[in-house]
Amino acid sequence: MNEAQGLVKLALAGERARRACDLLSSEARALEGAVMRSLPHLARRKIAVSAEPARSVLESEILGDVARPHHLTPLRVGPSSALGAIILDANLVAHGLDGMLGAGRGDVPRLDPRGLSAAQTALASRLARSLVAAFDEVFGALGAPLEIASGGADGQPASVLVACTVTVGAGESQGKVVLLVPAAAIDGDLARSDDGARVPAAERRAEVSEVELELVAELGSVSVSLARLASLRVGDLLTLPLAVDAPVKLRVGDRRLFQGTPTTRGSHIALELVGHAA
Repeated sequence: MNEAQGLVKLALAGERARRACDLLSSEARALEGAVMRSLPHLARRKIAVSAEPARSVLESEILGDVARPHHLTPLRVGPSSALGAIILDANLVAHGLDGMLGAGRGDVPRLDPRGLSAAQTALASRLARSLVAAFDEVFGALGAPLEIASGGADGQPASVLVACTVTVGAGESQGKVVLLVPAAAIDGDLARSDDGARVPAAERRAEVSEVELELVAELGSVSVSLARLASLRVGDLLTLPLAVDAPVKLRVGDRRLFQGTPTTRGSHIALELVGHAA
């Protein structure tokens, strides 16, 4: 794949993720309803359920923010059976245990952060299946049915994932269920016009060519102590670990494309490209 093809692919992925996020964000009420159906005691106790705006993510970003011990179930999404997942954080599992075993009296248990017990894992799996069935009513209508991946999660996860997060409760006991779905599996209208007809490949390329991407010039970063940071004043100088004649990296997202040298053009700082990034 040459550089131009790589940029088109990057732009296409970004546009697909944006459309997928917009589509799923519009289904917020339906996603909240799916959680309420799976945990009916929430309505009886008037516990708040709220869907956050969908966003494009890396799976590692999500797992880093999930309260442990979490429960993850691999999913197959859409006609192509692309790989996704449903993640229940520790507090969401606790809310489920409260509803199943505590009759929803509000005695949300504290879970051992080292991991779920065998019984807790079994109940979390049962809750995950119920949630997947409820979410499938929403995603099935979008042409992207959900099913639990039998036999594990063989295959590579999609490069662009969209996270649909629904929160339950508030404060220290707030729980989260995160549904990770490949953007391509639920963005069915990217290759179609407004009247539903397929758009020729040349027209799709023309559309993608107009998508704007943010170019970032990496000048470097510097670490300072808290005391130094507190003492900074207007007029102070911070020295970056970058020689004046050192090449500067130019990137789009997490992909480095070119390297260049700082210069000026009129009253503006400019960057002269001198080659592709190593």
